[in-house]
Amino acid sequence: MTCIRPTYFTHIKLGCAPLLLIAMTLMSSVFLSGCSSNEVDETPPVDQEALFAEELQTLVDEKIGTDKLLGASVSIRIDGVEEWSLQGGISSGDTPIAANMRFGIASITKTFVAATVLKLSEEGALSLDDPISLWLTLDTENIDDSITIEQLLGHFTGLHGYFRHPDIWPRVEGDLNTPIPTLELVDYVGTPFFAPGERYEYSNSNYLVLGLIIEAVTGKTVGEVFREKLFGPLQMNSIYFPANENLVGPVATPWRDSNGDGTLQNILAEFGPAYHSIFYTAADVFSTASDLSMWPQHLFNGTLLSEPTKTKMLDFQPIDDTIFTGYGLGIREVTFAGKSHWGHTGGMRGYGSYMFYDPETKVSIAMLNNQSRSQNGPLLRYQLVDELLQAVYQHIEGD
Repeated sequence: MTCIRPTYFTHIKLGCAPLLLIAMTLMSSVFLSGCSSNEVDETPPVDQEALFAEELQTLVDEKIGTDKLLGASVSIRIDGVEEWSLQGGISSGDTPIAANMRFGIASITKTFVAATVLKLSEEGALSLDDPISLWLTLDTENIDDSITIEQLLGHFTGLHGYFRHPDIWPRVEGDLNTPIPTLELVDYVGTPFFAPGERYEYSNSNYLVLGLIIEAVTGKTVGEVFREKLFGPLQMNSIYFPANENLVGPVATPWRDSNGDGTLQNILAEFGPAYHSIFYTAADVFSTASDLSMWPQHLFNGTLLSEPTKTKMLDFQPIDDTIFTGYGLGIREVTFAGKSHWGHTGGMRGYGSYMFYDPETKVSIAMLNNQSRSQNGPLLRYQLVDELLQAVYQHIEGD
C-alpha cells in the first residue's frame, strides 16, 4: 500500500493555531495509520469453480497414459449450458486432443436414427406398427418382413448382426475406397437367433433396416434427413454422417490394437468410403463432445419430440446385462453415481463413446475416446464417466 505523508503549514495565524494544530494532529493520525503493519489483506478470494474444474481435469488426466486411454474429450452440461469442457491425451504424434475434434460416436448413432423414425411417426409418414414389408422388399430369407418398426427400434427381432458375417470385413479391407451399396449389406445378415417379438437381443442389423426404411419413406438419403430434421434445426454444426456427406473439420485420429498384442496402430487411413458405408445407420455419425452432450438435452429436455412419444421411447424393457438395466426405443438405461441415466454407448474400430443424461438434475455428459480393442479401454471409459458424474453431483449438492 502506498504511504502518504502529511504536509505541514508554516504560515499560521496565532489565533487559529490551537484549532489548526488539532486538525493537523488528526490528519497525521489518519495518514500515518495507512502505513502501519496492520494493512488490509488484498488477496483475491479463491475461485471455487476454477478449483472444481481442475478437479475434473485431474480425473481425466488420471485415465490417460500407457495401458490407459490414449486420448479423450469430455463435455458436461447442466440444463443445456456447457459447464465443463475437458480434454486429455493425444490424437497422434505430438498433437493433443482438442475440443473441436470430431470422433466416431459408433452406436450412439442409433439415438439419431430412433429420433428420426419417431419424428416421421409423429408426422404421420409411417407407423411404428408398420411391418418391414410395407416399405421394403428384401431379397433374403434371414429377415422376416413381418417384423415391425417398433420391434426394430427396441431390438426385439432376433436378427443376426451383419458385422458378424465372416466375409464382410475382408470385402471392406480389400477395397477401402469403394463403398458397399446399402442393400448389399442385407446379404450379410445371418440366420436369426429366434422369432420376432420373443425377446431382446441387441443387433446392428435392426438399425441397418431402419436406415433403409427412412430412405424409402422420405425418398432422401439418411444424411439429408438427419440434416433436415435434426442437425440443422438444432444447430449441431459439428455433427456429420459421412456415409452420405463429407466429414468437415478436424478428426481425432483413431487407434486400434489390430494384432491383439497390446500395441495400438493408427488406422486413420482405413476410414475410407467402404468403412463409412458399412457403419451406415448402425454407427456412422461423427461429432465433437460439445455437440454430443447437447443432443440428449434436445432429446429428453426439449421439444424435439412430444411428451407421449418420449414416454414411449423411454419405456425400458429389462435386459440381461452387466452394466445396462434396460433398453427403450434406441435408448439405453444405466446407473451412474446412484442415479438412473438415459442415453447410449458406442464402440467401433478406432473409437469408444458414452452419452448420457440424468433427468433429475438435467446433467448430460459426452465422453469420446480415440481407441478400440485395447485391453483396458472399455473399463476405463466407464470408470471415467462414473467418476466425473459422481464429482459433478457432489458439487451440485454442495451448492
